[in-house]
Amino acid sequence: MVERSRRRKPKPEYDVTVIEKRELIRRSAPEVFAFMDRPANWKSAFPDSLAVRLEQHPSDLRPGTIFRYRLHRWPVDVSWDVVVSEYRPPTRFTNVKARGYFPRWVLEHEIVPREEGAELVMRLSYEVPDGLYATLSNNYVIREAMEELVTANVRAVRDAIEQEQERQQGAEKIM
Repeated sequence: MVERSRRRKPKPEYDVTVIEKRELIRRSAPEVFAFMDRPANWKSAFPDSLAVRLEQHPSDLRPGTIFRYRLHRWPVDVSWDVVVSEYRPPTRFTNVKARGYFPRWVLEHEIVPREEGAELVMRLSYEVPDGLYATLSNNYVIREAMEELVTANVRAVRDAIEQEQERQQGAEKIM
């Protein structure tokens, strides 16, 4: 009789999906960071049409603060909490998954000074759990929703900051 080894197969590595978007904002890096440092600004800039919703946000941004996201697009309905793990004004902060669906979810916000303003870089890297359902959900629903999230966020932040600047310039002209 041949004895077979009862070794378990190593758990497969998750595929990491990375989505990165960049937008030039015609404001200084400290001004862009100051806008992003107030999470209520994000909530107001979040388009209602997104499948991903920011359900809960802190009043200020600092290490340890928690945000709650929810992705609801048929057939997927998942939520997850993220915590601010890195906070380096005025250049960057990072949110990482604290609890929820994704084994790994990291959203990096970097503000790079440029001659004509500041470049906002948002880089999301995430993994879905192992399994056929999760893989199919990622391929047909989750990835698209995350692309929308990152794209809409960088554009919404740019638009909100530039509209704020236009309002300020308009108020100065009146005086």
